[in-house]
Amino acid sequence: MHCPLATIDLQPIRDAIASVDASIFRAVNHGMDTPWLDPLMVFFTTLGLGAVQAAIALAVLAAGIVKGRAYWRRMGYAAIAAYGAAGVLSQVVKSFGDRPRPPLLLHDVRLVVKPLFVHSFPSGHTTTAFAAAIVWAAFFPRWRWVFFAIAALVGLSRVYVGVHFPFDVVGGALLGTLIGICCARIFGPKEDQRSPQPEDASVLNSTVAETAE
Repeated sequence: MHCPLATIDLQPIRDAIASVDASIFRAVNHGMDTPWLDPLMVFFTTLGLGAVQAAIALAVLAAGIVKGRAYWRRMGYAAIAAYGAAGVLSQVVKSFGDRPRPPLLLHDVRLVVKPLFVHSFPSGHTTTAFAAAIVWAAFFPRWRWVFFAIAALVGLSRVYVGVHFPFDVVGGALLGTLIGICCARIFGPKEDQRSPQPEDASVLNSTVAETAE
């Protein structure tokens, strides 16, 4: 049986998408080029590192165990699950796509960090950041927009520093959101649990800071 879709040439569509992707990349990578933004964007891109997210999750879990707070322990378990799933699944998707990084496809990339050349889609940093943001938002709903803003800045930073295309970031955001939702549903707060009181949250923040030091 003849399939009409088999005769459709998808190359023009792919070329158009690649052109838009490259245009947005240059608008961010070059258009936002500001000396004071460089260290700020490097900071946000560092927040998307799996090691950083793992350290935060382990610090929260340790605080929950030491202080006997079941709510904090659930936060730690949820964050660890999100970090682990984001790392594994993003690498699985990367292996199927194996899209080249911007330095291999564009001649005018402005690199702020060490260049990378393969496995561009999806952005692993963005995947991790959004998975973590969804999990933290489940425990601290009043601060959800702060977590989402930080995750978005992590994604933006990956384009700004020259190691990912915008569509890589979008793909990472979608994958991370799905992972975060699943982890929040499995490990998130129970219906009869309330968010930590302000004083609890302040103690948790200080404990995480002490652990990081």
